Amino acid sequence: MTTLDRPAPATTEWQLSRYNLSQIDDQIDRDGIYAKGFWEYVDGKLAVTGLRIGSSYTDRIVAKFGDFIIRNANGTYSVRPATPEEAAAFREAAALRRKESLLAEQRHQLFDLDADSAYTITGCICVCPPKPAA
Repeated sequence: MTTLDRPAPATTEWQLSRYNLSQIDDQIDRDGIYAKGFWEYVDGKLAVTGLRIGSSYTDRIVAKFGDFIIRNANGTYSVRPATPEEAAAFREAAALRRKESLLAEQRHQLFDLDADSAYTITGCICVCPPKPAA
């Protein structure tokens, strides 16, 4: 069954991030359309910066992190760049997720008392681990 054989659902829209890239990629693949991470050089290193949708060079589209991928009711895909307000909110949410993940790692290191439990985040005040019993 191809995408066009299915009943037409309502239009679906996702905002692409590094956290949902694989789920969106899998969904597009299930629709029978080729999708793959889009790689570019960032600060001299090759990194995934978005998602490439479509297999041919002439009709493929690229969504960068923060852009919106739209699955139209007819089974086609399109990309809508984020507005400046949406991009600012996206960057703010991404920064918050990064900070929360760093704090979670810090808690893990502190409470598990691993050999490398001296892990800290700049500007963060941490409780000292308990002293060993004499």
